[in-house]
Amino acid sequence: MRDLHPLLLLGAGLALLLLAGCAAQPADASAQPAAPAYSNYSSPAASGVAGNSGNPASQVSNNASQAQAQAPQGTGTRLTLIKFHGNSQCVSCSNLGKFANSTLERSFQEELAEGKVRYLDINAEADAANPYVQKYKPTRASLYLLTESASGEKFEELAEAWYYTGDEAKYAQYLGKLLYERLGG
Repeated sequence: MRDLHPLLLLGAGLALLLLAGCAAQPADASAQPAAPAYSNYSSPAASGVAGNSGNPASQVSNNASQAQAQAPQGTGTRLTLIKFHGNSQCVSCSNLGKFANSTLERSFQEELAEGKVRYLDINAEADAANPYVQKYKPTRASLYLLTESASGEKFEELAEAWYYTGDEAKYAQYLGKLLYERLGG
């Protein structure tokens, strides 16, 4: 154990904390209501990106059916970024979704408008009946990419995004490159 480099141990510890979901420390305890806290990263009407607003429990369920109605025409690839979280979120957990949403709004406006790319922010703890929660059974704060194409469906966790939750520019670079690759660009 003495041969391990201290930075390696620190990195391993940080990774364990991030994978645990950081549920113990809210992003901003003073700003959270007494009821369960929900993230509202943007106005779905303004951006075409699905998020939680208004009545969170019903809004997320509506997001799934609304997103299906906005599916692109033809046989192209559709990407859905899904950020799952619980009632409490630390700063990193909050940034995981906030940075994903802002990356889409800045770099994928056309794809959002066409329904080729979308973002869902789902409180899995408050909305256990949500179809995505039922299907994928998330166990912690996480960001997933659902790729739907003529060849089928692929659901993958974007665990590397956690490394960039403290730097939005690096996060946007990582996520943008990944999404362009998945869209065939």
